[in-house]
Amino acid sequence: MDRRFLELASQEPRKVRMPRRHTMNAWLTLATLMASLVILSDGASGQAHGAAAASPPLDLGAKARQVLIDIYRKKNFTAIERSFSESFVQHDPTIADGLPGLKLFAAEVARSPAAKITVYRTLIDGDMVMLHSKVEGLRDFAAPRIAFDLFRFKDGKIVEHWGGQDAETAPNLSGHTQVDGATAVVDREKTEANRALVRAFKQTVTVELRFDRVGDFIDGDDYTQHASHMGDGTARLRARVSEVAKPGATPVLLPRLYVADGNFVLVLVEARTEPHPTANYDLFRVENGKIVEHWDVLSPIPPRAQWKNPNGAF
Repeated sequence: MDRRFLELASQEPRKVRMPRRHTMNAWLTLATLMASLVILSDGASGQAHGAAAASPPLDLGAKARQVLIDIYRKKNFTAIERSFSESFVQHDPTIADGLPGLKLFAAEVARSPAAKITVYRTLIDGDMVMLHSKVEGLRDFAAPRIAFDLFRFKDGKIVEHWGGQDAETAPNLSGHTQVDGATAVVDREKTEANRALVRAFKQTVTVELRFDRVGDFIDGDDYTQHASHMGDGTARLRARVSEVAKPGATPVLLPRLYVADGNFVLVLVEARTEPHPTANYDLFRVENGKIVEHWDVLSPIPPRAQWKNPNGAF
C-alpha cells in the first residue's frame, strides 16, 4: 500500500476553518436574530399585560343607578362626595344648587327610613344618562313618585342634573301603568335615525300642530300609551295635544333636550301651559322606523320665587 496513503489515514481529521470575517458575520446574524425574538416576545407580553391591566370602560349607567341607590336605599351621604363634581350644577328647581344642596336633599331623604327606589330604564347617550324610576316611602308624599333623572358626566363624575317627578296614579284607560312595558335597549346602530324621527315628530305634531302628519311617525293605532288618564292609539294623542296647544297661537310645547339610546328617545320639553308651566319628560320607544310606545312625567315648575336654585329646569 502506498506509504503516503497510510500516513494520511493515521492522522486525525482536519478541522475546516472559516475565514475570520465569515465567522464574525455568522455570529452577528445569530445575535441579531435572537435579539429580535426577545423583542417580539417582550412586546407581545407587554401588550397582553397592558390588555389585562387596562380597566374596563366606565359604565356611566351603572354609576348613575348606584348614586340613586346610595341616596334612597342606603342613605349613604359619602356617595355625594364620591360621585359628584365640586362644580356640580342642579336644574331641578326643588333642590338647592351644588354639593351643599345635594347634601340637604340626601338628609331629607334619610328622614324617611322606608324610602326606596326602583330603576326601570337606563339610557346612555355619550356623557348623558337617563334613569326612569319609581320612588316609594317618602314621608312627605302619600303616593309613590314616578321620576326621570338626567345626569351629565365629565371625567367620571356628575357635573349636571335635571329631574322631574309626578305622583303615581292608577293604571290608565288602556290598563297600562306609568312604568310597565318594554325596558331592553336594542338597535343601538339606529340611535341617530331614531333621534331624528322623534325630533321631527315633536316639531311637526306638537310644535306646528300638524295632526294630519301623525301617520308619518306612528303606524295607525299601534301606539301603546303609559301616560296617566290616557289610552292607546293616536286619537287620544291628538286630543291631549289639542288641550294645551291651539293652532295659530304661540307654541307652548318647546323641546329643549334629546337623549337617545338605541330604540329609546327621551325629550325634555318646556311646557308653557296655564296656569302652571311644567317640565315634560317624554320617553318614546321606536320600532321599525315608527314610534310605538310612550311614557311621561309632567313635572310642575314652581313660581320663580320658590326655586331653590337659579339655573332653571332646562
